[in-house]
Amino acid sequence: MADPVIIGNATIYCGDCLEILPTLAADSMDSIVSDPPYGLAFMGKEWDHGVPGVHFWQEALRVAKPGAYLLAF
Repeated sequence: MADPVIIGNATIYCGDCLEILPTLAADSMDSIVSDPPYGLAFMGKEWDHGVPGVHFWQEALRVAKPGAYLLAF
């Protein structure tokens, strides 16, 4: 995992969410922006064959503050 990037009062974590989310404190994120695989096998790419399981969404909910935004596209 790369070190987080701090810009002003924002911290950006870039990497595999399944590795990063467990390292974050509960109720610590104001927003989550993610581009998970859709399971469409887009252009035959291996990375788009699966979809995030329940564990991903549970971890995202665990770290999100009440009222936090989640953008998944």
